[in-house]
Amino acid sequence: MNLYKPVKKKIPEKIYRKIRRSMPLVCVDVVITDGKSFLLAKRTNEPEKNKWWIPGGRLLKNELLKEAAGRLLKQETGLKGKIDELLGFDEIFHSPGYFPGTTAHNVAFIFKANVSRNGKLKLDKQNSDAKWFSKINSSWHPYVKKFLREAGLK
Repeated sequence: MNLYKPVKKKIPEKIYRKIRRSMPLVCVDVVITDGKSFLLAKRTNEPEKNKWWIPGGRLLKNELLKEAAGRLLKQETGLKGKIDELLGFDEIFHSPGYFPGTTAHNVAFIFKANVSRNGKLKLDKQNSDAKWFSKINSSWHPYVKKFLREAGLK
């Protein structure tokens, strides 16, 4: 049980830009499945803009990893589900980064969530589209393919 409340106050952009340029960020991504299919979202921002990606985002200060997985599942897709397991972790380097002229270095923890496909999908501004897939596409980013396979998907 976490004794501290996550700090949800937004970091001022000037400070956030400095952090993004200076150090890696801890992120939590969520492989969303209904048991047979999986949900990917199309990103609206860098890194990986307009690419199919595993929903997720930054870990907040004082937030437990599993709590972040549940928050990001709901925040990015509007879905609720059971956060089943930690699939693993990885380091990801992106160029371009979140802000123009920057690169990104993320340390990501990836969880698996089981949801009902009948749930109402409600995307946040981070994503322009979401789609259920039944097969991994060979053209997707190696990170996406790796953790879909770790979740037992093909």
